[in-house]
Amino acid sequence: MMVRPCKGLSAPCAPINPCRCSTGLDRVFDVNDLPQDPEDTAAGGLMDDHQRTQPGELQDAPPKVALGHTMPEVGRVPVLAPSLQGLASQGGALRHSTLARGMEFSGAAVVVGSLTVAGEVTGQLSLPAPANGHVTVTETGVVEGDISARNISVLGRTNGLLDAPGGKVSLHGTASVTGRIRYTHLQVNGADLNAQLERVRADADGSAG
Repeated sequence: MMVRPCKGLSAPCAPINPCRCSTGLDRVFDVNDLPQDPEDTAAGGLMDDHQRTQPGELQDAPPKVALGHTMPEVGRVPVLAPSLQGLASQGGALRHSTLARGMEFSGAAVVVGSLTVAGEVTGQLSLPAPANGHVTVTETGVVEGDISARNISVLGRTNGLLDAPGGKVSLHGTASVTGRIRYTHLQVNGADLNAQLERVRADADGSAG
């Protein structure tokens, strides 16, 4: 690369005082005449600014990036229980209703899914077939009326018909059951039982066995 201080002796001079042409600066300059950094000379030529490395830094080191909170805390990540995951994988919607402790209900109710009774019910509870519904009466639950479902579990107190043809009735040690029970499978674990029992065959469609 050759550089001249002006356009040449034959060209008109630029309006500069003093004019470099008049001072005799007409020799040719070479970039090799410019002062160079000793490190650049040893490297075989000029180096760009982005090629220079800072002391104690490797040239091919990865760039430093400030890390932020890119992931939520483990405790805040919702995790489904294995039993719920199994129900969801079957493609069926998970429905569960609860009558909480201290609440009262009077009348007839048709429930889709499963039902937990921890309060007081006066009337009829029905979970229509062929759904595999389950009614659970907890230790604080009281039902004065009829319960119809595929499976019935009692830990509290019931007075009426427990109707589970083709299904199972489970009476636990804290249960107090009065009335009538229709079942295909019956499990009694020390409950206070004062009821008429009627076993129904699974293939009898409600007829007595």
